[in-house]
Amino acid sequence: MVDPIYRKTEAGQDEIKTRARRLDHKLRALLLMVNGERRGQALLAQVAGMGVGADAMDELLLQGLVETVPEPAQVAPAVVHAPAGTAASAADTNLFSVYAMRHAPADEGAGASADAPQSAPAHSAAEIEAFQRIYHFYTDVIGQHLGLRGYMLQVKVEKATDLPALLALREPLHAALLKAKGEITAHAITGQLDLIAEVIAAG
Repeated sequence: MVDPIYRKTEAGQDEIKTRARRLDHKLRALLLMVNGERRGQALLAQVAGMGVGADAMDELLLQGLVETVPEPAQVAPAVVHAPAGTAASAADTNLFSVYAMRHAPADEGAGASADAPQSAPAHSAAEIEAFQRIYHFYTDVIGQHLGLRGYMLQVKVEKATDLPALLALREPLHAALLKAKGEITAHAITGQLDLIAEVIAAG
């Protein structure tokens, strides 16, 4: 694969939340931008302004924080329109989304052990699909319109553990777009987000 697509591994998701490996800030910035949809060269170009070298992705691979996405899996992403019976395959296209959905009840419980298995209620296929749809909307908008200026917003998106937490980032997204792209673009994009949220609520 000359220029593969990368996604975070479960270890990569843990690192975003815990900072256990104390990654160099340049590597962490690159890790944050990995979302299972962008190719390596595009990701590196996005953080080039921080002086991130071409070997940075190799370092993330070596540490087991990212992995390549098999190309056949990208032919039919099935993120938004996955049938109800294929929640598991849709989950494979974005490790973060399902990882967060699975662990949200455990993380929210006061004093709950992060390592202890939880008998949390399973999320439905529709809930996982909705989470993934909004998650991808944010990461796409941040990548295309904000770049490094959206770094802190991307951190908040990565840490969101349920759909309400993602939707609560609407105003920070609007403010960032307003500053970077102007009122017309900001209103157009947040309008798209509102429409998606309405469709999800109606469904």
